[in-house]
Amino acid sequence: MRVLHVLGELKPSGAETMLVAAAPLFQANGIEAEVLSTGPSTGPYAGRFEAAGYRIHHIPFSRSPGFWLKERELMRAGKYDVIHLHCEGANFWHGMAARSAHPAVVLRTVHNAFAFKGNLQWRRGVQRRLLQRLGVRHVSISASVRDTELRHYRLPTTLIWNWYDSLRFTKTTPETRAEARAGFGLREEDFVIASIGNCSLIKNHTAIIEAMAMLPAEQRPIYLHAGIEESGQPERALAQQLGVADSIRFLGGLGDVLPLLRAADAFMMPSRYEGFGIAAIEALATGLPALFADVAGLKDFRKDFPHLVYTGTSAEDVANGLRALIAMPDAHRTFIQQQYPAIAYRLFGMERGVQEYLSLYRCGVPQSGNLGQVNGITHA
Repeated sequence: MRVLHVLGELKPSGAETMLVAAAPLFQANGIEAEVLSTGPSTGPYAGRFEAAGYRIHHIPFSRSPGFWLKERELMRAGKYDVIHLHCEGANFWHGMAARSAHPAVVLRTVHNAFAFKGNLQWRRGVQRRLLQRLGVRHVSISASVRDTELRHYRLPTTLIWNWYDSLRFTKTTPETRAEARAGFGLREEDFVIASIGNCSLIKNHTAIIEAMAMLPAEQRPIYLHAGIEESGQPERALAQQLGVADSIRFLGGLGDVLPLLRAADAFMMPSRYEGFGIAAIEALATGLPALFADVAGLKDFRKDFPHLVYTGTSAEDVANGLRALIAMPDAHRTFIQQQYPAIAYRLFGMERGVQEYLSLYRCGVPQSGNLGQVNGITHA
């Protein structure tokens, strides 16, 4: 079965990391997958896609008719069985181009809780429902995204929870923790927090930096900050201004965040909103206590993972949550270390998500032989 994934610039974020991690599972099920990057460049993650076995096509996005003609020509020439759309921007026109290529299945995954307002909300709702009537199947990655699509756009969607690389992100052992902490030059007595994510306003890293300044110097943790910084490095400037720069290590975009999670004592994600938060589930899967903002895409974890610390998005709220993490009872920390990895694998393991997508891919494509079992999920 031939599948074309349509994405923007390829970066180490949710959809891209999921597709790369799951490539062997899709290939083992007879999927021949290719990627169309519509970004200004193919992006820094293109090499990872190619190494995973994807063929990369590149058509830089523009609003001209020429772009859509080139995209439709690629879609038709590839004789794809499935065209899987991942973009929010211009998603209606991507969907129309995909339908005009006449594949057996057109699928669109909504990767965030896009709660647009006003005229844009009305327009996106009309476009989504029209695509649905034309046969485009919409998928939500979390309960928050599903509820947002239904509430804002009156669009019912199929819920397939995002997954993480459950072959790599596993329970941290004392040995792997010691090795990781040595790699970052950390002492055993250091309390270490970590965050993962590029430095957009949505990720709200400034609240962590400001929260650290609200703690007495002797109580401040070491903060391992992984993510591509914005132009001018305003978060570093804020850390200098608040006098906490010596406690923060700006690590940039890491090719592998697993050692970071192994080295940490707690994970922080005070985002203003998320679609799902793959970095969050990766942290939980290693057995880390975590602080999450009580927002769409993160509040979904509450009922399945006891002892998560939830806060508002202000610096004061994050500071209170950070104090709670530092003072967490040993019994709670032990439960988290022992139980979170198993919970994460049961609910968000890679095999489950792959099988659910395969079920949608195959629903419109003639198949022979055993189609395999689709593993359901009942926690939402």
